[in-house]
Amino acid sequence: MAADDKSSADNFIVEGYQFTSEADTQKATMDASKIKLLQSRVKASKPTDIKAVYEKAIENKIFKTPIGWGYLTGLRKKLLESGYGEADIIPIPVEISFSRHSALENLSVKQRIKPSPAEKKVDFFKFFSIILNVVLAILVIIMFVVAATAENDNIINYKSNVTNRFASWEQDLKEREKKVREAEKRLGISDTSSYYEGTEIKDDNQED
Repeated sequence: MAADDKSSADNFIVEGYQFTSEADTQKATMDASKIKLLQSRVKASKPTDIKAVYEKAIENKIFKTPIGWGYLTGLRKKLLESGYGEADIIPIPVEISFSRHSALENLSVKQRIKPSPAEKKVDFFKFFSIILNVVLAILVIIMFVVAATAENDNIINYKSNVTNRFASWEQDLKEREKKVREAEKRLGISDTSSYYEGTEIKDDNQED
């Protein structure tokens, strides 16, 4: 098994670079072929010609692997030696990231578990809503108790108050009627049947 792994790794070597996959190895092989083609067709000896090849290769994104970037580095070195300054030469773009960790890993544990302000805001409004509902429920109960025990008529105690008042009036009328009849007897008024007809109060001295 180890021999097979070594054999596969050897197949991923191009121009002294060892790659980790067959796809990367194929890209590196293409870069090596492009370099040979440029060297055979472009006989760049003048700095201006070298600079043109260098910039064209970067603009067209000809190279995809370190092999091609190494070739561009060589051209860049020649341009610097010929008198060009760093500001005169465009940089070589590297379109891959060499850092595999995410930005989250740079945060401390405390920072990662810290709740967001939005979550705190939601919890506050939820708690405030519960308290408000409890207060409103207590106020409604107090209003019903006050209304039920109040002397003034309202929608809750109206029937009870009216019934009590009529009962009181009826009792008062009976007492007044009884006193009137007693006074009539003392004054000698004997025929009061038509006046008291239909009443339920009887004279205490009247026989059943």
